[in-house]
Amino acid sequence: MGRLLGIDYGRVRIGVSVSDETRMIARPLCCLEYKKDFIEKLQKELKPLLPIDAVIIGLPLDMRGKDSPMTEEVRKFADYLHQALQIPVVLWDERLTSAQAERQLRDAGMKRKQRAEFNDTLAAALILQSYLDSL
Repeated sequence: MGRLLGIDYGRVRIGVSVSDETRMIARPLCCLEYKKDFIEKLQKELKPLLPIDAVIIGLPLDMRGKDSPMTEEVRKFADYLHQALQIPVVLWDERLTSAQAERQLRDAGMKRKQRAEFNDTLAAALILQSYLDSL
């Protein structure tokens, strides 16, 4: 059984997390800038972790569970990632994960600049952990 990848999509930065081989625990992996070479950089990060069986992408719904302005953009990104990596992509409700990540980092005593560096990867891990817990 391969690992699962978690993604917190952003227009500038994309947080990436990965599960352990037993699919019990998610951990932050990296944060990548969303540029033309995104897929190449992602594949380089994933190489030592292969196989990856699926990608779980946070879907930004509003608080009522309806599509938000970012939802369509994330759906297009999910299609792009599916085509590029040729593995299944699952869209997963990400409501409040960024706020939860920010709160956890602040509670850990991190300064604002440090929190900015880790927020996206922690949010990706929270999205993936939520998915793993549902299994």
